[in-house]
Amino acid sequence: MMPFEFPIISFSIMMPKGLFSFTGANTGKDNSNTDPRFKMILWSIIAGTRGGVNRAKILNLIKETPMNANKIATVLDLDHKTVIHHVKILAKNNLVVKAEKEYAAEYMLTRIIKENQSALEEIMEKIGTK
Repeated sequence: MMPFEFPIISFSIMMPKGLFSFTGANTGKDNSNTDPRFKMILWSIIAGTRGGVNRAKILNLIKETPMNANKIATVLDLDHKTVIHHVKILAKNNLVVKAEKEYAAEYMLTRIIKENQSALEEIMEKIGTK
């Protein structure tokens, strides 16, 4: 194991399996219960892409009540196809799941995003969507 130290971030890499652990930036917040790999995925999906703001808004919207794509589009004032595109990306990364496989199926958050809600809120604050 080779440790690396940077002014803000410290992490170590275990070379044989290619696994790494990330201790995070010194923000003063305690996110020790958040899986660092999940947090990095969330950063790439939300903050690392042009459509990340819309994805963050969708996740924030459906955290309380599951909604279908049409309702999400109406509430967020987005095109239906745009919502479908973003929901597919969120589903591919196990952040949302369809409640049913029928027409007008509702989308809801997965267990992992519910358990790591603090990481989502932190990212939303940093990109200015909260």
